[in-house]
Amino acid sequence: MKIKLITAAVAATIIAAEVSAHGYVSVPESRSYACKTGLNVECGAIQWEPQSVEGPDGDPRFPIGGPADGTIAAAGSPAWAELNAQSPSRWYKHDFASGYQTFEWTFTANHVSRDWRYFITKADWNPAEMLTRDQFDLEPFCEYDGAMVRPPMVIEHNCYVPEREGYHVVLAVWDVGDTAASFYNMIDLNFAGENPVSPEPEIDPITEVGLISGAIALNTGDTISTIVFDQYGELPELSVSYEATGSVSGSVASFELAKLINDAGVYYAGQRNGEVISAVTGANTIYAKAPIVNVETRVEFAPEPEAEFAADVTGVPSLIEFEGMFDIPFTISVNANATVSATLYDANQNVVIGDEWSLGGSADLKLHVHMPREETYTLVVVATELNGNGVVQTSEAITLVDARVEPEVEVEVCNAVDSLAQSYPAFDASATYKGSEQVSYNGLVYRAKWWTQGAAPDATDAFELVSDVVLPYSNTTVYNGGDQATFAGGLYEAKWWTRGNDPMTGPWIRIGDAPSC
Repeated sequence: MKIKLITAAVAATIIAAEVSAHGYVSVPESRSYACKTGLNVECGAIQWEPQSVEGPDGDPRFPIGGPADGTIAAAGSPAWAELNAQSPSRWYKHDFASGYQTFEWTFTANHVSRDWRYFITKADWNPAEMLTRDQFDLEPFCEYDGAMVRPPMVIEHNCYVPEREGYHVVLAVWDVGDTAASFYNMIDLNFAGENPVSPEPEIDPITEVGLISGAIALNTGDTISTIVFDQYGELPELSVSYEATGSVSGSVASFELAKLINDAGVYYAGQRNGEVISAVTGANTIYAKAPIVNVETRVEFAPEPEAEFAADVTGVPSLIEFEGMFDIPFTISVNANATVSATLYDANQNVVIGDEWSLGGSADLKLHVHMPREETYTLVVVATELNGNGVVQTSEAITLVDARVEPEVEVEVCNAVDSLAQSYPAFDASATYKGSEQVSYNGLVYRAKWWTQGAAPDATDAFELVSDVVLPYSNTTVYNGGDQATFAGGLYEAKWWTRGNDPMTGPWIRIGDAPSC
């Protein structure tokens, strides 16, 4: 059975539940789904979400409880009231026949299911009257147990439909197992002509449930096993395993496992020719009867022998004072031919520089750093054995300190109030500013950069500070690259846009001491 993935719309419902289930009859198209596909018109909002015809179960449930007569088609919901309209010509009718027929449900949220039941209108029903319980045979002509598990996203039910002539309606009810709700779908059908009866379909009891791909080669001690599932979970007692006694290709391993599966005789693997299933070299399809629904394969590799490869890294400085470009030296010793890679990461785990060498024995190596910053870096050195599986990795922390003397920064930061502010109107949170207007706020002058309303000038990008002052850092203020603020005795400059990241943790650089005035 093909499984389809459907994107679910947000569905309106009259049932408040902790979990949300949605679905509709897709073959033949239910009344609500035909509204979405365009076969039905003037349907109202249901055309956007046919999966949402959800109503109460009732206690006892439908047909005793549930939606009131005349509202069954809309599941009792006024949101979908258009579905309750009933006349001989109101809805599109699918040509249909009695006998064994397939009904397909498509789910956009496939929750635990109690069951599915199908009802049909009486032979002498009146298509010009509202759909009530009196219009239906209240004994379902078809039922499927949901076993209180989640169904697949698309499920088919094969039902024997009783003989009818002309226009009739089938009511399909999905009872969700973990809510007090059911989904009610009307299906409008035209039993045409001589009303032929479809024969019961032949069902192959053996279906494809898995595959041995034959893609993974095995060595001595490696195993490939099956993992068997029914609808309730794994069946470990049905697992079959093959263990390699030497090096074998994936195709041969697949063949050997398939032979063991067929010898066990519970399920089968190979190529199928009618009723005969034979193991082959290469990919083998896995077949099974119910209750087995899925068989997967798992490969377990024998433990690797203990690696004897060794590498030692020394001479990495823990502190480097720089005045520009510099080298990070280190010495590495290996006991076999190896590839050595060295990578320097900054404090944000971004790669600064890396290099790679091939060597055997010892070597003095280095990385050249072009644009260093004051922070702690990490040097990662990886040595990989060329003719084996040995890998050795070491990490060393290196703190870089800028030895250059920073120039003194002369910034006037003491005036926390601008005497010119009184010349401008005070900021009004209810006013609309279109851009270029200047206002006073907390004793300072700000200019609107574009349309804004409501947000305080020091808490939005829409205003810029005009007054020539530097203020203490604030978590609510928006700073652009180049803006300055004082914090913890220091004078800081923002590297780029930031808000809520203080100068000790955010994208700031200290450019001097805060003034003491």
